[in-house]
Amino acid sequence: MTTNDSDTGDSAGKRRDERDTIDGTGGSRISRRRTLRAGALGAGGLFGLAGVGVDRAAAACSEPEEVLHLDYDAVDDWTDLYRVSNGDPENLTLVASPTASGDRALQLRIREGDNWGVSTHYDFESGLLELNGRVDFALDTGWSMSGRRLANCRLWNCAIASGTGSAGGGTPDGTNGWSNRMYITTRGTDPEGPYHLLSNTYHMGEGQGAYGDQDYIVDGEPTALATPGIVPGRWYEFEYYVRVNTVSGGTPNADGVVRYWLDGDPIYERENFQFTTDREDNAIETTGPVGHYGGRYTPPKNLYAYYDNHSIALEGAFDPDACEP
Repeated sequence: MTTNDSDTGDSAGKRRDERDTIDGTGGSRISRRRTLRAGALGAGGLFGLAGVGVDRAAAACSEPEEVLHLDYDAVDDWTDLYRVSNGDPENLTLVASPTASGDRALQLRIREGDNWGVSTHYDFESGLLELNGRVDFALDTGWSMSGRRLANCRLWNCAIASGTGSAGGGTPDGTNGWSNRMYITTRGTDPEGPYHLLSNTYHMGEGQGAYGDQDYIVDGEPTALATPGIVPGRWYEFEYYVRVNTVSGGTPNADGVVRYWLDGDPIYERENFQFTTDREDNAIETTGPVGHYGGRYTPPKNLYAYYDNHSIALEGAFDPDACEP
């Protein structure tokens, strides 16, 4: 695959570099009605409304209300699907090669000496309480994270409730946003790869640090179910599931869920998040591809990541029976 071409530093600088405002104006807000829906997604096809009477606050995993496939082959421009909140829109391009399937994939560039590639968002018409997504991703064969003992790079916005508490050193208070995002990292591995994965979450509960709660998916970590290695030049299917916590009498219960799978195998699970006190106005608003390198440090060269086959199950899971590990 070829291309076309512990953090340190002061807190103010890191806050500036990591800030993702979510409400940026790099593109129009996209309604899910404008999404190109596939005629079939496996055997499930396109789901209609879920059965009446499902208690989504109590259900482990629900049948989805709808399943969407964002078809990169069928759009004129990627801005037909995603909105930009930060970074340079010129860093994201539809390309004919490499692809995981079909005719086109997304290429995301992070330039040497710059933290931001671009942060994008597929927006939901109203906040979701349950979201399951899948996407194929690959790092270019020339990907390198050399120059530091530990380096991290954000690759995917799994679930975001917009607000100052969702990124950039913000503090979630139950009403001002929260987030879960997937990174690759050199923790426990080599700067030239294979790389490990990292789940970063801004939430209200224990473990929330200055820049979110970092769960490295490596040996010895209690939330890691496996320790996959990400090899540059290979495609991987990344699946994520996020469920908003319940609220009792205005108090957030520690039962919010985040799960990851890689190529169908469970790799990460945590079920004690306190995301919100407002399940109506501080729920899941966006998901989508992102590229952000480091904090005060920048990549040693131009880096390229690729995405294909992004599918989303709304208010449920692709396979509710398999949702629980």
